[in-house]
Amino acid sequence: MTIIVRYLKLSYNYVTIEESFLGFLNVDDTSGKGLFDITLEELKSLGLQIDDMRGQGYDNGANMKGKHQGVQKRFLDINPRAFYTPCGCHSLNLTLCDMANKCVKGKNFFGFIQPLLQVGEKDNDAAIASEATSLAEKELSDFEFLVSTVVWYEVLNRVNIVSKKLQSKDMHLDNAITEINKLIGYFKDYRETAFSKAIVEAKEIAIEMGIDPIFPQKRLIERKKRFDESSSSEEVSFTPEENFRVNYFLYIVDQAISSLETRFEQFKEYDKVFALKFEERSDIDADELYTELKLFETLETNEFSNPIDVLKFLKELDYFPNASIAYRILLTILVTVASAERSFSKLKFVKSYLRSTMTQERLSGLAMISIENEILESIDYEELINQFAIKNARRASRIVG
Repeated sequence: MTIIVRYLKLSYNYVTIEESFLGFLNVDDTSGKGLFDITLEELKSLGLQIDDMRGQGYDNGANMKGKHQGVQKRFLDINPRAFYTPCGCHSLNLTLCDMANKCVKGKNFFGFIQPLLQVGEKDNDAAIASEATSLAEKELSDFEFLVSTVVWYEVLNRVNIVSKKLQSKDMHLDNAITEINKLIGYFKDYRETAFSKAIVEAKEIAIEMGIDPIFPQKRLIERKKRFDESSSSEEVSFTPEENFRVNYFLYIVDQAISSLETRFEQFKEYDKVFALKFEERSDIDADELYTELKLFETLETNEFSNPIDVLKFLKELDYFPNASIAYRILLTILVTVASAERSFSKLKFVKSYLRSTMTQERLSGLAMISIENEILESIDYEELINQFAIKNARRASRIVG
C-alpha cells in the first residue's frame, strides 16, 4: 500500500496544489481494520495528526470504501471532517463495466474483442484469423459488430478524455463535478443523435470491407392468440435496425447516465464539509461564511476561472477568514488516487528481479528518490556528502578509542 498526501503551498500571492509520496507500507492484513491500523500507525510515526485531515480518497475496494467497516468509515469515526470521496477514475471504469454488462450483446462484443487483443499482442495472423471466424458465435452479425464498434469507440474515447482530466494534479472537486456533469450531458445528447451517425459511419466501413450493410432479419415466430384476446390488439414490432437501437444502444447509454449519477453522488455532497453537524469541531462558522460570501458578491472583481484564483484574491484581502478556509478545504479534497497508481508503476522499476530482497525502508527510499526527483535536484550534494563523512568519522573514532 502507498501513502500520498495532498496539501496547499501558500504564500502572499502564490497558491499551488501539491501531492507528495510518503512511502510504501507492507500489509499482511488486508481487511478494513488491518489497513486502517497500519495507516494510522504510519501517520503517527510521520507526525501527522488525524484531526488535521480534511479529506481522504481510496480506490473502490470494499475494504477501503465500506460504509460500516471500511478504512474511510474508521477515519470518519475519529475525525468527521475527513471528507471521503471515491476515486473518480475507478468510478468511470466501473461505469463502463455497468454499460457492458447491461445486455447480452454488450457482453458478447467485449467477449470477442478480448481474445482478439490477446492474440494480436503475439502478432500471429493465423490466430487472429481463427478468432475472427468465431464472430458468428457471438450473437452479433458482421454489420452489428461494426455499428457496436463505432459506438463503443466514441464512448470509450469520451470517457478516456474525462479520466485524463481528473488525473491532473491541479484538478479539484469543484472542477471534477463540472466535468462529470458535462459527461452526463454528453451522454444525454449522444442518446438522441448518435445512433444515426454511427449507422452512416458503419455503412462506410462495411462497404470498404465488402460486408452487407444491413441488420439481420430474425425469423418471426407467430404466437397463437388466447380465446379472450382481442383481434385488434397487435404486438409492437421493430425493424431489425430499431430493435438494435432500442435493445442495445439505448440500454448501454441509459446505463451510463444512471451509473454516472449514482457513482458520483458522493462528489456532489461535498457541502457536508462545511455543515453545522460538526458543531464545535467545525472549521468555520456557517453564518459568518454566508455573510462573507454575500459581501464577496458585491465586490467589483473580474470573473475567476477557478477556486485557486479566488483563494489568491481572498488571501490578498485578508478579511474573509471563513471563505479562505472553505476554499482551502475544497482544493485539498482528493478527486482521484492517480498519484498512488503512478507510484505503483514506479515500484515495478525500482523493485526489479535483482532487487527482490531489499528491505522495506530501502524500497521506500529508492521510490521516493525516483518519484520526488524534483526535490532531489534541489539538494546540495556536497553538503550531504560532508554530513555523511562527518558521521562516519565519528563512528570510526569511537571504534579506535
